[in-house]
Amino acid sequence: MKIKNRNRLGKWVGSGLLVVALLGVLFYRVRPIEQTEDDLIRPLKSMVVGTYTNRPILHFPGSVEADREVDLAFEVGGRMVSFPVRRGMMVKEGEILGALDPTNFENQLRNVEAELDLARSTLTRMEQALAVNAVSQEEFARASAAVQKAEAQRVIHEKALADTVLRARFDGRVSETFVNRYDNVNPGRPVLKLQDTRQLALAVSVPETYVQWAQPDFLATAPFVVTFDSLPEVEYPATVKEYATVADPVTRTFRVRLQFEHDHDFMLLPGMTGSVRIDGPALAYTDAPPLVPSDAVGFTSDGRAFVWTLEATDAPDVFAAHRHFVQLGRRSGEAIEAEGIANGARIATAGVAMLTEGRRVRLLGETGATAR
Repeated sequence: MKIKNRNRLGKWVGSGLLVVALLGVLFYRVRPIEQTEDDLIRPLKSMVVGTYTNRPILHFPGSVEADREVDLAFEVGGRMVSFPVRRGMMVKEGEILGALDPTNFENQLRNVEAELDLARSTLTRMEQALAVNAVSQEEFARASAAVQKAEAQRVIHEKALADTVLRARFDGRVSETFVNRYDNVNPGRPVLKLQDTRQLALAVSVPETYVQWAQPDFLATAPFVVTFDSLPEVEYPATVKEYATVADPVTRTFRVRLQFEHDHDFMLLPGMTGSVRIDGPALAYTDAPPLVPSDAVGFTSDGRAFVWTLEATDAPDVFAAHRHFVQLGRRSGEAIEAEGIANGARIATAGVAMLTEGRRVRLLGETGATAR
C-alpha cells in the first residue's frame, strides 16, 4: 500500500515539474545583448561643402514713399483768397495751387516805385548841379545811394507780391491740405503736401546682421525686387537710393530706401506696405569662405568653433565623424561662413551635440549641395 502511494505521489510531482518546465519555455524571453552608444549606427543629415553657396532669399517688409515729398508754404502772410486744390489731385509743375489777397503787397510796391521815381529825379538834378559845382560830391553820392536803395526795395516788394501765389514745384500729387480758403496764413506755415509719385521708394529696416556684408559693389549689383501681397504676380526691379549709417536707437536697425518705377497699371500710393526680396545667388562672394548652416557648428568649452566632418569607412554606407575646427566669418540668414573647411568635404548638419570623435553614422539625406 505504501509503495502505491509513493508511486502516485511521484507521478504528481513529476507532472507538476513538467508543467512548470513547459510554462517556463512558453514565457521565457531572451535578454538582448547590450550595445554601447558608440556601437549604434545612427542616421544623420549631412551636406557637401563646395565652391558656391546659394544664400537664402531674404525678404524685408517696408512702406511705400514718394520719391520726392515737400510741404509747400507761402513765404508771406495773408488771407487765402484762392485754394483750388484737393487731396489726391494731380498737378503740373508751375500750376497755381493757392493765392493770398495781394492788395497790401500791390500798394506797398506802388509806394516803393514812387519813391524810386523821386530818387531818380533827384539824382538827375544832382548830376546837373555837380557839373557846375553847385553841389558837393558827397551830396551826389547820397542821391545815388538813395536810388540804389529804392531799386532794392522795389525788388523785395516785387518778390513779396509774387509770393502771394503758390505754384507747384514739380509734377505730382497733392496728398494733404492743411488750410481752407479764407484762412489767415502765416509765413512758413505749410498749406499742402506735394508728392512726386512718378517714381516711388520702399523704405525698409534692415538688421545690422545683414548690413555688415552689404558692401558697395553688392548694393550696386544686387537684384532687389519690390513686391506687394495684393499683387503677387507683379514685381518691380529696384535699386538702393540711400541708406542710413546710424542705427535706429529703438529697433537697432538701419533704414534703407529702394527706388523703383511702377507702370501705373496699378494704384500705388505712399503709405502702402510691400516688401523687398533679395535673390540668394547674388549675395554670394566668390572669394569668401564657404557657408555652412549654423546648426552644423559646435563650440568647445573654451569657445572654439568646429564642424563634424564625415569620412567613409570600410563598412558600406557607414561614415566616421571627426571634429574639424573652423574660423567663423559673416553670417547670412541661417548660414555662416566657415573658414578652414575644404571644398568637397562632407559635414554633419544635425546632431552636433550627440556626436563624438570616431562615431559611426549613416547618411539620412543631404540638405542640398552648398558648394559655391
